[in-house]
Amino acid sequence: MTRTILLPTAALSLLSSTTLLAQGATLTKADEEYIHDVQEAAPARIADQAGVSRLDPKGKVTPVRESKNGFTCTLMPDGSNAPVCADQRGFAWLVSAMSQKPQPPAIDKPGIAYMAKGGVHYEASDGKIVMMPGAGTKEEREPPHWMVIWPFDSASTGIPTKPNAGGTYIMFAGTPYAHLMVYQDPKMLKQ
Repeated sequence: MTRTILLPTAALSLLSSTTLLAQGATLTKADEEYIHDVQEAAPARIADQAGVSRLDPKGKVTPVRESKNGFTCTLMPDGSNAPVCADQRGFAWLVSAMSQKPQPPAIDKPGIAYMAKGGVHYEASDGKIVMMPGAGTKEEREPPHWMVIWPFDSASTGIPTKPNAGGTYIMFAGTPYAHLMVYQDPKMLKQ
């Protein structure tokens, strides 16, 4: 005896876009172009298997492609449209920052994020890097880099808090979003 089970339309509408993507939903040309753009953030060995999501300036995430390796790539919604790929901890941290939450989610080990095309940050008149532009801040271009997402403390580590010739510093020092910036092209990293 053969049984046919019908899934009601209402239940189907509750499926997340991630579930639909996993079932092989067709990508639009705009999605394909977006995927190409965001994959520029990381080495191919990571980007090719990474999930892809659209991230809006308020922190809303819209999946485009499911991840096969725990990384997700997006464009920074800060006006720079710089591509970034981050592991699960790094992406949750990024979404929290873009949502302007008072602090990122707690993590038990460091996250990682790649920005092989570089990005931008904002500096106050005293050179301190701030999270959002404001009166008296200026936008500064960043070279290709990668980040270690962990609450680093300059006082206990001795790591500088401003970009420098050494290429490594703690961005957003003294805030819950402090993290290590490494000015090195992620695509030049060898396994």
